[in-house]
Amino acid sequence: MQDKRYQVFIATSGLDMLPERMTLSQTLIGMGFFSWGLAQRTPVTTAFARRQIDESDYLILVLGSQYGELSVSGVSYLHLEYLYAKSKQKPIIAILHEAPETRGAALIDEKLESQQKFYEFRQQVCNENEHVFYYRSLRDLELVLRRQMPQMLERYPAQGWVRPEETQKLLDEIEKLKHQLTQLEVDQGKREADPVLNIQRVAMHDDFEFEYRIHAYQDGNFKELKLIKKISWAQLLLTLSDTFSRAMPEEYFNKRLNDYLNDTAIDQARLQMPRVHAVARAQINIRALHSIKAQMRRNEWICPQIRDERQRLLWKMTPKAQKLVESRLLDSHRVSQLKSSN
Repeated sequence: MQDKRYQVFIATSGLDMLPERMTLSQTLIGMGFFSWGLAQRTPVTTAFARRQIDESDYLILVLGSQYGELSVSGVSYLHLEYLYAKSKQKPIIAILHEAPETRGAALIDEKLESQQKFYEFRQQVCNENEHVFYYRSLRDLELVLRRQMPQMLERYPAQGWVRPEETQKLLDEIEKLKHQLTQLEVDQGKREADPVLNIQRVAMHDDFEFEYRIHAYQDGNFKELKLIKKISWAQLLLTLSDTFSRAMPEEYFNKRLNDYLNDTAIDQARLQMPRVHAVARAQINIRALHSIKAQMRRNEWICPQIRDERQRLLWKMTPKAQKLVESRLLDSHRVSQLKSSN
């Protein structure tokens, strides 16, 4: 713990859990961890919370007696954070209040529907996680962390954050490795033809059809659906344009497209489950994802840039694609995309 520190995201229902959140944060800081999380959530903070989860090594979910503030989908922000962390395979410690009904009327959801969602979510957490613990007092929370966090580090080793003692030596070594990697890529490129060049170009109005999976929530339960999405290449370009207007890692193809499907799939899901009130955890078919990336390169809409400090290859929209996005050529597709996301 002296040479490496880890980031932990704390997920709670909201302001009703401030004492628990403060206890967890203080305990984690005392143990050498970085503590992250949001006490209050809005649609604006959702993307920020997801970025924090992406950069965290572990997640602690503390469930008291409230389901939490609801998002526009009818699922609480706490529930969405949990589902997102599960989709990213983050190690989770779940700490549940032993007797939620004893916490006092002011700390219990007033609406029966929210109470039902709370107990269903509580049961889901119990069923899906190996590390589930219970508490009654703030002291119990502290003890759970002090016992379990060292075990989590052993069971689920994470990269963490390292303070380099010999910075210049490390930087010199990194530059050397970068040079070697660049040379290897050049040599490889000379030996092999780029398979992307064998792909036929597509027109903006051409459609691309692909399969994806998503969790649909209805009557307190969820079901994984396999759906087919049909979308024009113009819409795909618009969907990816904001993300890749600057250089971003390749995994953001998958992330942005899955976010788009989460935002637009509810109407399609209702064709199979008419009472669906929310969808989440969309996952595009891996072959379709590769096809989209290859076609974007073939049409010269995106191209590789430099590598970041983690040696991830970064991708960015080309000037050609930027001109298309900024022109009026995509206006009809832009309207179509807005309709599909409402």
